[in-house]
Amino acid sequence: MEIEEKLNKALVKRQSNKELLDKRLKRKQELIDELETVKKSQVLVQTIASEVQSNLEVKISSIVNLGLSVLFPEYTFRLEYVPARGKTEVRFVFFEGEDEFDIMEQNGGGLVDAAAFLLRLAVYAISSCDNTMIFDEPFKYVSKTLRPRVAELLKTLSEKLKLQIVYVTHIEELSDTADKKIMIKKIDGVSRLC
Repeated sequence: MEIEEKLNKALVKRQSNKELLDKRLKRKQELIDELETVKKSQVLVQTIASEVQSNLEVKISSIVNLGLSVLFPEYTFRLEYVPARGKTEVRFVFFEGEDEFDIMEQNGGGLVDAAAFLLRLAVYAISSCDNTMIFDEPFKYVSKTLRPRVAELLKTLSEKLKLQIVYVTHIEELSDTADKKIMIKKIDGVSRLC
């Protein structure tokens, strides 16, 4: 009787261990399947992110390069995506001919001014905002010789992007080419429409 009892206890324990093992094997398979799904999802997300980055690069670069071609035809622009610190960062790269250069080392600020304006415009163009942008003193560092081309650029970008550009300026060449012009002068310390 004692042997039979021991045998029954062993069989019950064996059955319990088998059920536990089956349960753990099932959970292991579920985790393996989940891991495979996560890996496939990661590949899908990376593929989509790469496609989005590529599309953004084309859209932003084309707008910036359009503006540069009018103002500074010797320069071109490109976005580069750089993996850093576990994420992707964007690097703005400017070229003079084939040579990369640091735009912040340029004298005069006209190129920096134009690039900043064009980048803001490009970001606007890819967003879903209204069709009006307001700027305060865009191109204030652009040389007098480039001002007629800046005026041409503003008209071209406004037409191509179907965008109303409103700007404050003291540069006559820019205000002279505007579709509408509002003159404001300070008289006795008060700003008045003229």
